[in-house]
Amino acid sequence: MRTDAATAPETPVGASGAYIPVIDLAPTRTGDPDARAAVAADIDRACRESGFLVVTGHDVDPELVQRLHDVTLELFRQPDDWKQRWDCAPDTLGLRGFYRVPSYVSAGEDVATAPDVCELFTMSRLGEPGVADGAGLGDAADRYGIPNIWPDRPAELRAVWLEYYGVMEALAADLMRLFALGLGLDEGTFDEAIDQHITNLTANYYPAVDHEPLPDQYRKGPHSDWGTLTILYQDGTGGLEVVDRRTGGWIDVPVIPGTFVVNIGDLMARWTNDHWNSTKHRVRVPSAELRSTPRVSIPFFHHPNYDALVECLPSCTSADDPPKYPPVTAGAYLDDRVRAVYTG
Repeated sequence: MRTDAATAPETPVGASGAYIPVIDLAPTRTGDPDARAAVAADIDRACRESGFLVVTGHDVDPELVQRLHDVTLELFRQPDDWKQRWDCAPDTLGLRGFYRVPSYVSAGEDVATAPDVCELFTMSRLGEPGVADGAGLGDAADRYGIPNIWPDRPAELRAVWLEYYGVMEALAADLMRLFALGLGLDEGTFDEAIDQHITNLTANYYPAVDHEPLPDQYRKGPHSDWGTLTILYQDGTGGLEVVDRRTGGWIDVPVIPGTFVVNIGDLMARWTNDHWNSTKHRVRVPSAELRSTPRVSIPFFHHPNYDALVECLPSCTSADDPPKYPPVTAGAYLDDRVRAVYTG
């Protein structure tokens, strides 16, 4: 993976202690069920404490990640008048193509901030020909089944993004099986709820900042993610912070070459009756001497099937710990969150 070592701040793993642990997934592929259970227990502990972890041993080809980084950076470096041709339509709520208008990701948290210093590019499996037909979208097909927007350059953009999406799809499915083990459930508990998932892959481009930001302005404002889990590729420039639930302050997420940051989203917290934490995070505008360096991060926002029912898991409730939330479909929940951010 690209580290941009010349500009990347050194963030030692120990700086965050065990609060954001580094977990090696390699033992889960040895065929040893005990090893798989041990990794699942580590994931459970991380999700109960911070909701964030860093994974290594994921078996994702670093050459593919490098190609993804390069093609995405080339995409955002195109002229603004060319990008305008590939902007998302106003009625798509930022779900396809470029989204370059001032955005307020904190709006979904009922937090008012200055606009984020960020551009987005987004696609989904549902936007590829014929995929949405079997996804159980019902009346939502006109929103979630809209075609992807693929700019005509870089030439390899679509191929690289679709290849990477497929790799993330497989990694997310395996993580969900480890989630089930960590929660004391059968490993296949979530399989049928994610076999037609409605995940978006999004690139966040944080351009160089040539002015003094407002006091409440971020590259990405404080927010939590919405779905089951997020798998994040971040380049080496740093800036991602999470709330430390022990102190209420903010701490850096480690920047470690060859890893992905994984965090759970609001639906997963809801599924677990808040036994697992969906933690707020943000991307700060760097200090003045580092603002000339743009930043790229690419999150895979894993979300269950549109019609999947999310209700309290049996291992996450008891007579003394009743369900906190009524059942909800994953699609209805996503609809509410998208509208809050993109129309709120």
